[in-house]
Amino acid sequence: AIAPRDLAPVPPERLAAERAAKARTAQFRTALAEKAGGMFSRADVADLLGVTPAAVDKQRQRCQILGVPFGNETRFPAAQFKDGAVVTGLKPVLAAFGDMNPWGQLQLLVAPIEGFADKPASILDLLGDGIDDTTLDQVVQLARGWAA
Repeated sequence: AIAPRDLAPVPPERLAAERAAKARTAQFRTALAEKAGGMFSRADVADLLGVTPAAVDKQRQRCQILGVPFGNETRFPAAQFKDGAVVTGLKPVLAAFGDMNPWGQLQLLVAPIEGFADKPASILDLLGDGIDDTTLDQVVQLARGWAA
């Protein structure tokens, strides 16, 4: 076994680089949260949907809603909800992402894309505005391609 005293100390420049990387990640995630209309807690989502917090967890596990790790808890992007419900069509899009990291999913859900509306719009915006089945199928195929 190696004793801690036998290990070389971590160079200060490496520690500084790690801190800077963590700060950039936090800024990036904060920006994504803002693009998604903010983040709800599990209790907020339970109140919004009129279900228990345990039901919110089940919906997240079944890819019916998106939850992302945020600090020590799971937070839920607000843009996936409209008028007290989950936006129509979200489940097949989330399923198309497969086991992609939730932050990666959120990044793709809020990124403006062209060809589905008069101007570039995110998938969450498109779903929130309501899209027909043909367009939903195209968006699901797009998400599946991103996940491949």
